[in-house]
Amino acid sequence: MGVSVTVQKRVLKFTENEKTVYVAKAQRGDVIMPDKIAKYVAKDTGAPQAQVKMILDTLVESMMDWIEEGHGVKLGNFGSFMPTAKSASSEIPEEVGVKRMWVTFYASKLLKERLDGVKYSTTNDFAAEAEKDDSGSSSGGDSAGSGTGGNPL
Repeated sequence: MGVSVTVQKRVLKFTENEKTVYVAKAQRGDVIMPDKIAKYVAKDTGAPQAQVKMILDTLVESMMDWIEEGHGVKLGNFGSFMPTAKSASSEIPEEVGVKRMWVTFYASKLLKERLDGVKYSTTNDFAAEAEKDDSGSSSGGDSAGSGTGGNPL
């Protein structure tokens, strides 16, 4: 298995001249819900599923409490969650106010290393379009490739 990646066309309109670029975008699978996580952990550890679910719920609630208090939370070799604020700048300190708060996730070194080795397959619907532009005719079809090194995302 692996991550499915598609090439998408983006038109940038930051200036008077439009610029077309192509970017890779991971096609995400299903969102794994806490019940499924609890079931998996219970099966792997032999602990009762209801107890695992209660522990997960308590972990999430505790993390939210600590983040609301301004603390970062590190989950072992997974990564860290840090409270982050956004504000507008001002020349007068008293005029600076927080516009928005959110949580930033920083992946651990181990998680980053694992992501670097993720297998992926790429679908590029624009390869035929580029060939047509270069030669005046299209050889048609999708172009797909796959790899494992350097994360394309």
